[in-house]
Amino acid sequence: MAATDSQICSRCNGQGHRAAQCPKMSFYRTCEYCKVVGHSAKACPKLQRRALEKATQQKVVKNQTSDARSESGTSTTASGDSWTSGAWRKPRGVKSKAKGASGEWQPEHWVLSTEEEREARKLEKKLREIAALEQSVDQGKSLDALQLQKVGRKSEIEGHDILRKVRLGYRRVTLPVAE
Repeated sequence: MAATDSQICSRCNGQGHRAAQCPKMSFYRTCEYCKVVGHSAKACPKLQRRALEKATQQKVVKNQTSDARSESGTSTTASGDSWTSGAWRKPRGVKSKAKGASGEWQPEHWVLSTEEEREARKLEKKLREIAALEQSVDQGKSLDALQLQKVGRKSEIEGHDILRKVRLGYRRVTLPVAE
């Protein structure tokens, strides 16, 4: 109790309580949840009781589902055979229908911005240069340090977000010719 006796309230300058628990300033302590004067919503006993009941109810439901699984013999962990069985694999080439604000997935609404189009063209040009360098290596020519750096950045360029959009089918923008 020595710690609470030494506290001084900044609202009423009284001792033994903090400003949040000041008994003289009851209008500061009206609960927004239950509308009772004397405590704040943070310290509302009804709200705390409700949160405690909700947490215990979630624990009970979680325990019941895990008990039901163990009693039924259903395994909650993946066995070694399940990874190779094909139940975990998605079929390739099948596009899932993503729901957006407009409903169904419609690629005709996907359009690159002009900045993205410029960047995509720059990246495609770099990839063409790298392909030409790789072709010259296949022909037996040696590359200098700068050219080797370009070839080394190929995977970084291919993984770029804008090129991913192009591969996904975003429509390309026709840029005006620079004069």
